[in-house]
Amino acid sequence: MRARFGNIGPMKRVRKNGISWFLDEHEGLEAVVEGVVEEEETRRSYAITSCGDGKVFVKFFLERGVGGCIRNRVMPRGKKEYKLGKRILSASVATPVPMGYGIGRRGSFIIQELIEGQTFKSVFDGTLQREPMVDALALFLRQLAACGIRHNDLHLDNILVEGEMLYLIDLHKARVKQGRFSLKDEAANLTQALTMIYNEMTEGSRRRFFERYGGSGLRQTVEAALRTQWKKWIDSKKKRAFSTTSKLVAKGRRVYVRGRESGACGQFGELIKKDRKVRLERWSDHIRKIYAGRRRLARAWETWAALQYVNVDIVPRPFFVEMASLLRGGYVAMEDLGARGEELDRFLDRRYDAMDLTRRRAFIDGFSRFLAGLLKMGVVQKDLKGCNVFVLADGFRLLDVEDIGFFAPDEEDLVRMLVQLNNSLPARIAAADRIRFFLKLTRSFPFDGKRLFRAVASMCAEGEIVYEGVSGLKRESWQERQPGSPAPFCRRTR
Repeated sequence: MRARFGNIGPMKRVRKNGISWFLDEHEGLEAVVEGVVEEEETRRSYAITSCGDGKVFVKFFLERGVGGCIRNRVMPRGKKEYKLGKRILSASVATPVPMGYGIGRRGSFIIQELIEGQTFKSVFDGTLQREPMVDALALFLRQLAACGIRHNDLHLDNILVEGEMLYLIDLHKARVKQGRFSLKDEAANLTQALTMIYNEMTEGSRRRFFERYGGSGLRQTVEAALRTQWKKWIDSKKKRAFSTTSKLVAKGRRVYVRGRESGACGQFGELIKKDRKVRLERWSDHIRKIYAGRRRLARAWETWAALQYVNVDIVPRPFFVEMASLLRGGYVAMEDLGARGEELDRFLDRRYDAMDLTRRRAFIDGFSRFLAGLLKMGVVQKDLKGCNVFVLADGFRLLDVEDIGFFAPDEEDLVRMLVQLNNSLPARIAAADRIRFFLKLTRSFPFDGKRLFRAVASMCAEGEIVYEGVSGLKRESWQERQPGSPAPFCRRTR
C-alpha cells in the first residue's frame, strides 16, 4: 500500500460539484472525487472508497461561523493536514500518505492512504500483553520529540496500530517546530497521549514508560498536567453532548449514539419505578429513564456522552436522549440489563449465603478490581449504594449515571463511598469479606490504610443498613461489636 500511494508527481487541479480539488498524480483519484459533496450539518464526516488497486480515506472538515469561514479561505484544514502529512513523512514518522485535498464553500477535504489498523487505545484495551505496547508508545513519542512534532490533539485514538507500526493521524492541529522542542512541548505530547491509559498502568509500567522515553525527570510535570488534562477533556466532551460529533448524531429533539440510531423503538411494557426525580419504564427492547428536571437530564446525558469517548463499558449502553417538550419529560433510552443480572444489594441478598469461600473471594476480587480501575481512571459514582451497582455474569455496571463524576478521589471521597456501600448491603455479610474488599480496593491508593479503615468503620456504625432485598426494602442494624473490633466489621463469618 505505501509503495502504491507514494508521491509520484505534481498536483493536478480539478473542480467537481463546486469543490476545487488539488490531487497528486495517482490513478483513480479523479474517480474518487466525482461523487463527493459537502456535508451541511456533520462537523466531521468520513468515507472509505476504492482507488486504483487500493483504498483511500476521505475526511471532510465542516467550518462554522465567521472564524470558520475565514479559516477556510486562509488555511483550510484539509490543505493544512495535507501539507503537514507530507512534512511529517519527510521526517520518517509514519502517517497515512496524503494524496490530495479539496476546498469547498462550507469546508475542506483531505484524501489519504487508508491504514487498515485499529486505534492504539482499542488494541491496548484488548490485550493482556501491555508492556510491549507501553514500550512502543514511549519510543514513538520520543521520535515525535526528536522530529519537533507537537500534535496538539494526541489522544490514543489518533495513533493507529497496523502490525508492528504506529501511525500518527488527525494532523490539522499539529505543528512541526524548527527550533528547540521545549519541555513544555514534550509534556504536551506526553500528557495528551497518556490521558486515556495512565490510570490503568501499574506503577511498574509507568516507571518503564518514562525510562524508555528517556525523560524520567518529566514524570512529575506530566502527572500534574494529566490531572488538569482529564478534567478539560471530559468538560469538552460534555459541552458537545447535544451536537453531532464523531460519536453522536443530533436529529431534532433527539441525540443518538452514532451507530445505534435504529435501536430503542419497541412498545411500552411496564413501570419499574417512579419517584419525584425519575420515572423508570421497561419497553420491549430498552429501558427509558424519564427525568422530572431538565438539568438532571442534561447532567445524565453529558456523562453518558463523555463515556462514549472514554471507551469503557461501565454503564448501560445508551441509544439516545430525547429532550423534554411542553407535554412530556425528557428521557434517555438505554439497553435493558434486567434479564442478564440484578442490582448488587439484591444479588447478595439472594446468593450470598449459598456462596462458598472460593466464590466469595472471586466475587470480592472482581468487584474491587472493577471499582479500583474506575477510581484510578477518575470515574467516581458519588452515590455508591448497592442499588446503583448492577451485577452481570461477566462484570459490573454503574447505574444512576447522573451521579457519576470525573475527578481523582481523595481520602474523604473514598471514605464516603465505602460508608455508602457498606450501609446499603445486607448486614449478614461477614466482617472478613468486608475487610477483604476494603484491602483489595484501597491498596493501590496512597492513603493511610489504618486511618481510612477506622474512619469507615466509625461512620458506618453511626448509621443503619438500608437496602433493596429480594422481598423489598429492608432496614437492619449492626450487631454488638466484638471487644477491640470496629462495630461494622465485627460480624463473624457464617
